[in-house]
Amino acid sequence: MKDLAKCNYKLLDCGEFEKLEQIGEVVIRRPALQASWKRKLDKNFWEHYHAKFDQAQDNWSIVPGGKLPYFEYNNLTFELRISPYRQIGIFPEQLINWQWLEKVIFQANRPLNILNGFAYTGASTLVSSTKGTTITHIDASSGSVNWAKQNCQLSHLENNNIRWIVDDIIAFLTREVKREIVYDGIILDPPAFGRGKKGAIWKISRDLPKLMHLVDKLLSNEPEFVILSCHDKNYGHRELRNELTKLKNLKNGKIETLDLIIKSETGNNLPAGKCVRWKKPD
Repeated sequence: MKDLAKCNYKLLDCGEFEKLEQIGEVVIRRPALQASWKRKLDKNFWEHYHAKFDQAQDNWSIVPGGKLPYFEYNNLTFELRISPYRQIGIFPEQLINWQWLEKVIFQANRPLNILNGFAYTGASTLVSSTKGTTITHIDASSGSVNWAKQNCQLSHLENNNIRWIVDDIIAFLTREVKREIVYDGIILDPPAFGRGKKGAIWKISRDLPKLMHLVDKLLSNEPEFVILSCHDKNYGHRELRNELTKLKNLKNGKIETLDLIIKSETGNNLPAGKCVRWKKPD
């Protein structure tokens, strides 16, 4: 069991609605709308980057010869890509949850059936994937699921037991309830708004209670963990905690609340969401 994670990502600084990141030797400058404060590093430092999302032009610019590296976390490898939505394919604020998941799954010491919803490019899926786990990875975007499969191959986990699902999460979980499938661990990181399969629209304010009602029916009688994180400013610790307190099978144990923060050794830290999580008591 690893005590310290190896990761090739650094947040160099953030402020004035942007963040400056380094992955390997490559520096990326892109929007961070929550970073309303002044930058710590000087202007000249901020001008040295390999890729930048220009908010005025609404597109990316890459210096000649610039190429996004792989993101590496412990023994896992992820391809990065620039997207029109300012994303690159990884959410490093989840590092604290990846480390927690590794520990909880290791300590469970039994086969686990795990659901990862809104699973994007598969970081939490691959962190959770061991010879003793079965993972259901679900996302409404076929592009994201295919990207996650590629990351799985890059990480040499293609022979592990991972079920890849492209579907609207409410529709899929409704069918899982009818099939009487249960999960020992559930990971959820819903967006504030999203478009799903066949034009389905996700709105967290409307749909999160529906989702958690299904989760309540899908948890096994002896669950190991639940993680619920969120990046919507209208959802804080109290609102997220209330959703977990509704789950009947979370007996005993403790609901922990935390801020998802990307820490910087050279500049400002970046708050990047809220999270609540529960694990079975030791």
